[in-house]
Amino acid sequence: MSDSLVCLVAPAAEPVSLDEFKSFLEIPESDTSRDDKLTSLLLAARMLYERDTRTKLVTQTWLLRRDSFPGISVRYDGNGYPEIFLPFPPFHSVVSVKYVDVAGAVQPLTRDLSYGNQLATNFYGYQLEPGGGMKPARILPTWARPWPPERMVPASTLIAFRCGFGGPVTVSLPQGSAALSSPGFVFNPDDAPQLAGDKGTKVSIPGAGIGGGVLATYVASVDANGVATLADQAVVSVASAQAWVGDLVPEPARLSIMFHAQFFFEQGAVVDQALPRVVEALRNRNLIS
Repeated sequence: MSDSLVCLVAPAAEPVSLDEFKSFLEIPESDTSRDDKLTSLLLAARMLYERDTRTKLVTQTWLLRRDSFPGISVRYDGNGYPEIFLPFPPFHSVVSVKYVDVAGAVQPLTRDLSYGNQLATNFYGYQLEPGGGMKPARILPTWARPWPPERMVPASTLIAFRCGFGGPVTVSLPQGSAALSSPGFVFNPDDAPQLAGDKGTKVSIPGAGIGGGVLATYVASVDANGVATLADQAVVSVASAQAWVGDLVPEPARLSIMFHAQFFFEQGAVVDQALPRVVEALRNRNLIS
């Protein structure tokens, strides 16, 4: 079996901005002569960080392609589950799970939230165990049913998922309303609370809070059209505000990227040298969770 991964939606921003990096290097903002080079170094440092830590920082969407679902279910013999691990923690949400049935048609699978208590639902589906922190998420068949039969063709199992700590989203929110309008961005129901005690995705909206400050809240529900309702209403109306959806990228990760990009800047991006220990230390610090 051969698995492959394709990036469907790249991160909308870098975890370290160009202005932040120029300040870190003590380069005046007015000096734009090296902006293109510095931007490229930040991109390279971020991509190397994600490759070496096997994580993703700013929210992005990936497609996992498999030649089939896992083999015969061993759910009842004590040896484990026919699970699929989703790479690139931290996990954010599942966008879709699809497969090619024996007739050659692409079929969707829906998430089962009943834990086997509603046997009248679709016979085939999936359960999600979202992991947490640096622990990868898992997808499993519903209890107590197998994965659906598939046609034996390449990439017959397709799982699209979001990963990363969080990312920027342009939103609008009227005063006194909790219904979040986000053109070009659709929230997934998995982004919102599903079970008692769960917390939804964090949302920070500059300008919508008290006195025009930041409204720090979370997604309380998502309708069938992907429109999110927040747990708190806007105190001040905002239009086309740059909100941040999810957690902030950890500071050790951002510092690691800046030190790595600085190393490139000072030593040359094509110089094959060992990384400074501070870069490795900050990477390891971020992986502890």
